[in-house]
Amino acid sequence: MATDWEAAVHRLIDSLPEELRQPLVLSVEMNSREIAAAMGIAEGTVRTRLMRARQMLREKIAAIEERRYAER
Repeated sequence: MATDWEAAVHRLIDSLPEELRQPLVLSVEMNSREIAAAMGIAEGTVRTRLMRARQMLREKIAAIEERRYAER
C-alpha cells in the first residue's frame, strides 16, 4: 500500500503536462535513447523534457513544503 507521501508524488507526476510526464514515467525502465525511439523524438528533446519535468516536480514539492511550514 502506498504511503501518503508516495500518493502525493504520484498526484504531482500526474499533474505534469503530458509531454513532460510521459518521458518521466518511461525513464523508470528506459534510457533516453529508448524513450526517444518510443516517442519518435530526438534524444536531446527527451533529456530536456526530463530536466523540465524534474524541475517542475522540485518546485511543486517546495511549494507544498512552504505551505506546510507556514501552517505551523
